[in-house]
Amino acid sequence: MFGHLIKYSEAYLDKLPENLLDLIKGIPKVELIATIVAINSKINPVTSSYIDDSRKTQIECIRILFLDTKNHLTNSNCLFFIENYLRTPKNNILFSRVTCLYALQEILSIDDFVLSAPEYTIENREYIFKFLLAVNERILLFDKEYLSAGYEELGDRFYEYFMFKELPHNQYYHSLNSINFSHKSYSFLKTLENDEDFGYHFKKYLTKTFHVSSLLDFFKFIMYTYFKSFDEKLQLNYINIMKTEVSTVKILDAFSKVNDFEKPDINDLKIFEFLSIKKSPLFKGIDEIHKDLITYLILDNKIFLEKTYSLFINDFWFDYLKPNQICNRTDWGNFVGNNFFEPFIEEIFKEAFKNNKKIVFKCTDELKLKIDGRTEVEYADYYIRQNNKIILAEAKSNYLPVINGYKTVKTKDDFDKIDFDKFYKDYGLTQLAKKTIKYFHQYKFFLNDNSFDFYKKVELFPTLIVNDVIFSSGSASMAFKKKFEKMLEDEKIEMDNDVQKINPLTIINVSDLQNIQNSLKCKKQNIFNIFRHYHSISSLEAIARTGNTSLGLLTVEHSINKLIKDNLVANKKLDWLK
Repeated sequence: MFGHLIKYSEAYLDKLPENLLDLIKGIPKVELIATIVAINSKINPVTSSYIDDSRKTQIECIRILFLDTKNHLTNSNCLFFIENYLRTPKNNILFSRVTCLYALQEILSIDDFVLSAPEYTIENREYIFKFLLAVNERILLFDKEYLSAGYEELGDRFYEYFMFKELPHNQYYHSLNSINFSHKSYSFLKTLENDEDFGYHFKKYLTKTFHVSSLLDFFKFIMYTYFKSFDEKLQLNYINIMKTEVSTVKILDAFSKVNDFEKPDINDLKIFEFLSIKKSPLFKGIDEIHKDLITYLILDNKIFLEKTYSLFINDFWFDYLKPNQICNRTDWGNFVGNNFFEPFIEEIFKEAFKNNKKIVFKCTDELKLKIDGRTEVEYADYYIRQNNKIILAEAKSNYLPVINGYKTVKTKDDFDKIDFDKFYKDYGLTQLAKKTIKYFHQYKFFLNDNSFDFYKKVELFPTLIVNDVIFSSGSASMAFKKKFEKMLEDEKIEMDNDVQKINPLTIINVSDLQNIQNSLKCKKQNIFNIFRHYHSISSLEAIARTGNTSLGLLTVEHSINKLIKDNLVANKKLDWLK
C-alpha cells in the first residue's frame, strides 16, 4: 500500500482522547466488531487476491459504517463525509487492513461496552468513524521516528533501515490467491500427516484442538467456511451454525476461543503482531432473535485461511511440539524446509517446465557436488538454464520472528543492535552471494549439464525463493538487492565481464511461482522474460527516466501482474483435494 492514511488530527480539531475506546463505549461490542469486519471484508475481499484500497471502495466503506448502503448516493445520510474525503489527494485512505486489525484488537481487549443497542444516528455512527481515524493516528505514531532517527548518516544502509521500519505494516498488504494458497496448505498438512515422526502427533493435535480425526474433513470445512462466509446482502464475512451441529460448533469454537494475551503497549511495535486475532480469527456471538443459532464473525479472512499454513506452523510448535518436548525448533524448521518447502518448489518447477525441452532444470541431490575427492558440497537448491541464461536459486522456508529485534525497529539505536551477519546468513543472501555466485565458474563443469558450452559467457539470475511475504515485499526486495550488490563488491566479483553478466537479485515468493506455473507450462510466458521485465521496470535507469523513485519498491509480482492475465490458478480442478 503506497497510500497515505488519514489521521484523526487531519480531520478533527478537537483533541484526541487519551483512551481511544472512550469514543465508542456507548455502542455494543458485537456491533462494533460487525461494523469493522464489514469494512475489512470490503478492503480485503474473499473474491479477490488483492487488497482493494481504491477510492470507490473507501466510499463504500464510509457508507457501510454509516448504515447507508440501501440509500441512493444522492440521498446518502453520510454525503458530508464522502464529499470531505473526495477533497483529499487521490492517494489518501481512510481505512486500511491494518486499521481494521488494530481497531479489532483494541475492542477485543475489553468488555466495557454498553449491552443494548442505542438508536443509531449519524452522530452515534460518527464515533466509530472518529475511532478508526484515531487508530490511524496510533498506527502512524512510529513514522515520527524518521524525523529524529539521524538516518541521513546511514547512506546506502538507509534501505535496510527502511525495510525494518516498514515491516510492521508491510506484512499485511500482500496478495493471496486463495486456491493456490489452499493447495499449498493442504500439501503441507498432507506431508505432515504422512510423516513417520510427526504424523502421529499431528493427528493427536487435530483431535485434541479441533475434535476432528480426518485431515480431509477438517480442511474441506475450512475451505467451505472461507469461500461461503461472505454475505453479499450484509457485506459481511460470517457463519451461522445451529447449536445442534455439535461437531461443527467444536471446530469453530477452537478458532474463536478467547485468549489471555496481554496487549502490548501503544509504543511497542509488537502491537502490530495482532496475536489475539492470529490465535482466534473468529468472534463468537449469539443471535438474539434466533436463539438456536450461533454466529461466528470472521475477523480477517486471510488470517483465517493462514491458520492452515503459516499460522499453523507456529501454533503446532507452540501449542503441542514445544510443551510436549517432541523436538526442538530447529528440527521443526528443518522438517518444514526439507520435507515440504523445497520438494513443493521442485514439483512446481517440474510441472512448469515439463513441456519445455529448451529448459534444463536441476535441484537438490543433482546439485550435491563432489569435487576432487573433497567433502560433498550442496551447491544450490535450484538450477534453471535456457541457452546461456541461468537462474541460480536458494529456497528459504523460515519466517521472520519477533525475537532478535527484527520486527521492533523504532529508532536508529534499535537498528544498530541487529546482528546483520546472522540475518543475511539465516535468510539465504550470504550463501547466494558468497558461495553460489562466487564459485559458479569453479563448479559449473561438475553440474552434468553437457548440452551447454560453459566456456561461453553466461547471464546469471541470482534468486531467493521465500516463504514469508515480508521478504518478497518492496522494501525488503530493495534492501536485499542493495546488500547483495555490496556483498559481490566486497568479494571482488564483477557484475559484467567477458565470462558473465550478473543480474540484480530477484526475490520471489513461492506463491508467485504457483501463480506463474500454468503460464510457463503452456509456454505463454518465460521465467527469464518475467525476471528481465522486473529488473527493467525497477532499475535505476527507469527511475531516472521517469523521476519516480517508488519504482525501486516494485516486486516481481508487479511484472507477473503485468505479463500474465489468466491461468493464475495452478490446480483449478481441485483434484489434489482427495
